[in-house]
Amino acid sequence: MKIRIILRILGMLAMLLGTLMLIPGIVSAIYKEPLGVVAFGISSLLAIIVGLILKHFGEKSDMGRKDAFAAVSFGWLMAGLIGALPYLLLGLGLVDAFFESMSGFTTTGATILSEYDSQHYWTLSKEAVHSSLAYALVERTTHQLIHWSPVGIIELDFGLTLDFIDLLTIKETYFGLLFWRSFSQFLGGMGIILLFIAILPNLGVAGRELYSVEGLGLMKEALTPRVKSTAKAFWGIYLGLAGMEALLLVAAGLPVYDSLCTSFSSISTAGFSPRAYGIAEYNSILVEAIICIFLLLGGTNFIIYHQIVLKKNLNYLIRDAEFRFYIIIVFISIIILMIFGQIPGGFSDALRSSVFQVISTMTTTGFVNNFNYDSWSLAAKLVLILLMIIGGCTGSTGGGMKVGRVLIVLKYVHAELIRSLHPKAVITIRMADKVVKENTVKSVILFIQLYVMIFILAAIAFSITEASNPQFGSLSAISAAACCLGVVGPGFGVVAMDFNSVSESGKVLAAFCMYIGRLEILPVVLMFLPETWSD
Repeated sequence: MKIRIILRILGMLAMLLGTLMLIPGIVSAIYKEPLGVVAFGISSLLAIIVGLILKHFGEKSDMGRKDAFAAVSFGWLMAGLIGALPYLLLGLGLVDAFFESMSGFTTTGATILSEYDSQHYWTLSKEAVHSSLAYALVERTTHQLIHWSPVGIIELDFGLTLDFIDLLTIKETYFGLLFWRSFSQFLGGMGIILLFIAILPNLGVAGRELYSVEGLGLMKEALTPRVKSTAKAFWGIYLGLAGMEALLLVAAGLPVYDSLCTSFSSISTAGFSPRAYGIAEYNSILVEAIICIFLLLGGTNFIIYHQIVLKKNLNYLIRDAEFRFYIIIVFISIIILMIFGQIPGGFSDALRSSVFQVISTMTTTGFVNNFNYDSWSLAAKLVLILLMIIGGCTGSTGGGMKVGRVLIVLKYVHAELIRSLHPKAVITIRMADKVVKENTVKSVILFIQLYVMIFILAAIAFSITEASNPQFGSLSAISAAACCLGVVGPGFGVVAMDFNSVSESGKVLAAFCMYIGRLEILPVVLMFLPETWSD
């Protein structure tokens, strides 16, 4: 493995993330949040400095398969660490900051936030903010400025004034930070490595290797001759869908800020909302319908959209076997919840709740439009946990095992059953009109085996880390493992709404499950093999 090549890639990625962190800093400035401006300014500067140092010790050379696996694995881990800086600077503890950041980049949507303001926007503890590094820096700077202007106000150009008292006022809500939560999910939805490939020039072979690992099990082929062009095409479609949803949500009556944050979290099938009540805050069937449509779109293979755009033919969507199976699972799940879910209210309320919850869970988003889903029947909960495990389509922003893999396994089981009756029969597994190669079937079975094994181990590990919490039962442990590994977010029981009551070790375990689940297991698992590190 060529360590210096990996250092160069990580350095460039750190600089890219540092530059992007200026955007929520600008949002903080718009909402007159000096602590937010300081937090994102320092975070951006630190990320860029770290990037420059890593790049200095790196080198530009051809990248091999092992190097690509390591670069992608450590790149996502580094993103989680860099993304945690604003949370740290504004007063969150190290574990909580890393948890929230990793939940954002991996599009999980699980949160440790538990306080909200009068408008139900998430907020931070005033005590934590008051003891934060950002507050200390602003306080010291303000005291120095007071020597220049004892009245506490400085007149600026264009009729603007700088009020020192306002600088030290702890805001009720930090809109810049809430924007960063949703924006980090938007970056992670299509993939930070894919964004890296789309933006940065002259990656050459390194770009192709990174693409093949970042899209492992997702995008198996480049759709254009150059990988950079492929990455740009996917990001163009992704941005277009997000913009379209934001406009529709504004038209449906949502504030522009809420519309942007919600669209970021919807098309990335992520689940963070700036409001503590989530989508239930808006209590609008129209808003829920728009979100459901874009959740389904986010959970669909983006290669199909690329083909539709190029050839202007919607038949690609209908002909796709995985998409049809995806929709069938959604419909069957809704019917089961309607019949056996014991959902409170009349038929229309039950239908509204079941449709939204099934689509939100199937796409591994984790949005909620009600707060009674944890009281539904055991059958409903088990169906939703199964949907967490299955997840969205291959090539989508959804997590889980992926519908395509599940379909291939079912076809393989059917083929083997037929072969047991007719040993000499030649049976091929097909997806639509294409034959699935034997190597693909083997890789799918390997992934499913690893996924199930890690899921079981994670559930056991959660039961151990939370052994002192009498409310953390078996359902909580199973759903915590399922929602973190499947990058869904909310589970059942103790983790139904947030992970605030989970222990520090449980939060670290949850963050690791999000990380390994978002990277589709294999790149992270390979980092534990000695053979990966040999020359």
